[in-house]
Amino acid sequence: MYLCQNKKELAFTHLMRKGETYYKTYSAKTKDCKVCPFRVECFGKTATKRTISRPIAHELLEENMKRTKTSDYKLVQKLRRVWCEGSFGTMKIKHNLYKTYKRGIQKIHEQCLFSALALNLKRMIKVMN
Repeated sequence: MYLCQNKKELAFTHLMRKGETYYKTYSAKTKDCKVCPFRVECFGKTATKRTISRPIAHELLEENMKRTKTSDYKLVQKLRRVWCEGSFGTMKIKHNLYKTYKRGIQKIHEQCLFSALALNLKRMIKVMN
């Protein structure tokens, strides 16, 4: 739900599709907009009521943006760069993950597992020596 300048409620009315993207449409009541003093500024003389369209996952994107500003999120991202991205970069460059040589999800999954196995074996040998 959204509020207009006149503190009237714009409630969810329907879903709309533009291309491959879905939007939630929020609209005010026509009777509220007819007598509104902000009518001309808000939506002009031709429309009958105020409407707002937002992407279907807009609320989730806003929550995610709030989460990115927390210190916990920044710490997790720093650790992710070291643990995940470094390992994946190494596997991509040195262990045949730059291209897939097989077809199908199961076979590609198998190739990724073999790549991770090779990386872990090399790390294990390095620790043992």
